[in-house]
Amino acid sequence: MHDRLTKWRILGIGLAFIGVVLIQGGGGQWSLDRGEFYIFLCMLAQAISFIYIKKATASLDSKQMTSMMLLIGSVGLLLISLIMEPTGTKELVGAPLFIYVLFLISSIVATALGHFLFNAAIQRIGAGQTAVFNNFVPFFGLCFSAIFLKEQLHWYQMFGFVFIVIGVLFGTGYMERALHNFKSRVHNEKKQIDTSA
Repeated sequence: MHDRLTKWRILGIGLAFIGVVLIQGGGGQWSLDRGEFYIFLCMLAQAISFIYIKKATASLDSKQMTSMMLLIGSVGLLLISLIMEPTGTKELVGAPLFIYVLFLISSIVATALGHFLFNAAIQRIGAGQTAVFNNFVPFFGLCFSAIFLKEQLHWYQMFGFVFIVIGVLFGTGYMERALHNFKSRVHNEKKQIDTSA
């Protein structure tokens, strides 16, 4: 995909991963159940999809790509849900109105708008750099669980936040570019001083 994996980006990926580990299991509460295994499979599939999205958006508009992706994905999710939760449709019919409102908001804002922006980002900056931002998912999950569900944040999770932010800065190449620009500026200033002297 022509994304260079420099030593700074490897460092960034490593730091962000340490941050995710601290947030998820820093308190020694490690567990792996079926749901977490499904999430792992989803993340693996998503990582592979980033590469294909980048290739597809080279000849196809990201909005068209996202529309096709959501249409095919929704059919697939419907079939999987009917297999895994056969009584789900019966329970959904009897659900209160606010559940339907939540579904509508989730489908329009979180899913459709979120994927439009994400796929546009893949088209512009590449699959590798966009994927690094996935490390913010547990970060925002913890923040919102503390705000809305009143869950307690621990010191090791705060350290995890710091590692994730630093990891994203290095992993996206931002720090590398900033360091390169700083060196270029210093070199140019030194050159100007030498020529004026």
